[in-house]
Amino acid sequence: MKAKSERSISLYLEWFLLLFLAGILSVLFFVVSRFVIEQQIDRYYVNRNIVQNYNEKYISKLQKYVTKQGISLEELQRLDEWIIHNRMIYLQIRKDDKWVYCSDFSMDEIQSEAYDFSPYPSDSYYDIELSDGTVQVFIMGMYSYNAYTIALVADIIASCLMFLVFTMFGIRRKIRYINQLSRDIEILEGGNLEYEVYTQGNDEITNLAKGLNAMRISFKNQIREIECLTKTNQEMVTEISHDLRTPLTSVLLYAEILQNKKCTDEEEKQKYLDKIIKKIQFMKNLSDRLLEYSAYHVEERHVQAEYISSHKGLYDELSDMCHYLEEQGLKVKADMQWEKGNILIYEEYLIRILDNISSNILKYADTQALVLIWSEYYENEMCITFENACINNHEDIESYSIGIHNVKMMMMEMDGRCEVMQTRERFRICLRFQYKKG
Repeated sequence: MKAKSERSISLYLEWFLLLFLAGILSVLFFVVSRFVIEQQIDRYYVNRNIVQNYNEKYISKLQKYVTKQGISLEELQRLDEWIIHNRMIYLQIRKDDKWVYCSDFSMDEIQSEAYDFSPYPSDSYYDIELSDGTVQVFIMGMYSYNAYTIALVADIIASCLMFLVFTMFGIRRKIRYINQLSRDIEILEGGNLEYEVYTQGNDEITNLAKGLNAMRISFKNQIREIECLTKTNQEMVTEISHDLRTPLTSVLLYAEILQNKKCTDEEEKQKYLDKIIKKIQFMKNLSDRLLEYSAYHVEERHVQAEYISSHKGLYDELSDMCHYLEEQGLKVKADMQWEKGNILIYEEYLIRILDNISSNILKYADTQALVLIWSEYYENEMCITFENACINNHEDIESYSIGIHNVKMMMMEMDGRCEVMQTRERFRICLRFQYKKG
C-alpha cells in the first residue's frame, strides 16, 4: 500500500477538471473547424463561374415570377414579396440608364434620379422581360449564407458530441474501475484472501480499494491467528489427554497391588497410598488445565522453571519410575551420579516427561533385556539417558508419536533439549537439562 501521507484528489475536483478540459477541447475544436470550413466555403464561392451560375438560377426564378404575376414597370414594388422569400438576394433594376428599383428600400422618381448607384460591369446585368418592356437587373446574392449556417450547426453539434465523448470517456474509466472493484470483491467473498484488490489513481475510490486491501490483510491475519490458536488448543488438549494415560495406569497398578493384598506391611501400604494420591493430584492438575484449554482461552505458555538441586529434583521421580517399570515386569538398571549442582526444571513438566518415557518403554521395550538409565555431566548440562532393547514386532504396535513430541516440547520450554536415537534394535532418549555446578 502507498504511504498514507500521499494526498488524494477529490472526485469533485476530478469531475470539474474533466468537464473543464472537455469544454476547452470542444471550444478549440469548434474554433479551428469553423475557421477551416469557412476558409473552404469562401474559397468555393469566390469562383466567378459558380457565382454566375447562382445569378442565372435566381434570374430565371425572378423571370418566372414576373411573368406569372404580370408585373409592369410601374409595379416593380411588387417584387418585394419575392425578395421576402429570397432574403439573400439583392436587386437593382434600371430602365434606360435610370434606376427604377432597389430591393433595400423604396424609391420614387425623384429619389431614383438623385441616388447615385455605383456602376457595375456590363456582364453583371441581366435582362428581365416585364409585361410592358425590358429592364436590366443587377443581382447579387449571399450564396454562401446557407453553407455558413449549415457549417455552424454542424460545428456546434460536432463540438457538443466531442464534449460528451471526452466526458463519457473519463466517466467510463471510473465506471470500469468500479466494475473491477466489484469483481475483486466477489473474489474476496469467495474466500480467496490472497487476491489483491486492484488500485489505480488517487481519489476516494482508490482509498476505498486500499481500504479493502487493508481489510483483506487484517481479516487474513485474524483467520491465521484463529487457526494458530485453534491448532495450539488442539495440540495442548491432545498433549494433556495423552499425558493422563500413564498416571492412570500407575494408579490402577498401585490400586491392584493394594486390592490383591500383595503388600502386607502397613508402612508399604501407606507408601502406595501416597503414590496414588500424588498421581491423582497430578491428574487433577492436568484435568484442570485441560478444562481451561477446552474453554478456548489459549495463552502463551509461560513455564515457571527454577534451579533446584539435581538430587532433590530428580531422585524421587526417577525412583518412582524405576519401581513402576519393575512392577510391570521390566528389569531396570540405573547408574545415576549425583554431583553437587542445580538443574533448571519445572516439576509438572518433569513428571509428564518421565511418564511419557515410561509409557514409551512399556510399549516398545523387550521385557527380557535391561532398561538402562544413567547420568552424565557437562559444563552447562546434565544429561539423563534412557535406553532399552526393542521387541522384534514393534512395528506392529500402534505408534503414538505424540509422547515424544510432548517431551521435546516440554524440554525446550525448560531451556533444555531432547535427543532421540532409534534403530530396529535399540531405542535411546537423552534429556539435557541446564546445569549449574554447586
